[in-house]
Amino acid sequence: MVATLSPPSMKTFVSIAKWYPKDEFGEFASINSVFTKIENTPNEVGRHTLRTALDGRLDRLHTDNLVKLARLCSMWSGENVTVADLIVVED
Repeated sequence: MVATLSPPSMKTFVSIAKWYPKDEFGEFASINSVFTKIENTPNEVGRHTLRTALDGRLDRLHTDNLVKLARLCSMWSGENVTVADLIVVED
């Protein structure tokens, strides 16, 4: 007898919207403007990573980018944002 696994019902995503910088109108700052500020820094992540994490759709990434996103969110908010704070779990 072979055991079969059912597809997992849990989904996990990374979201940074809570801490993402806003512009002078209270809207999310553009991806390009944020990327320009973090480019060539130790916490640089790609534009695609920023966009999908801002949209709360980031479901695959390198673990070092997860740490970098947490550090960026901490910098933007002035709070201690952990990796666990960024993860959204949908059951």
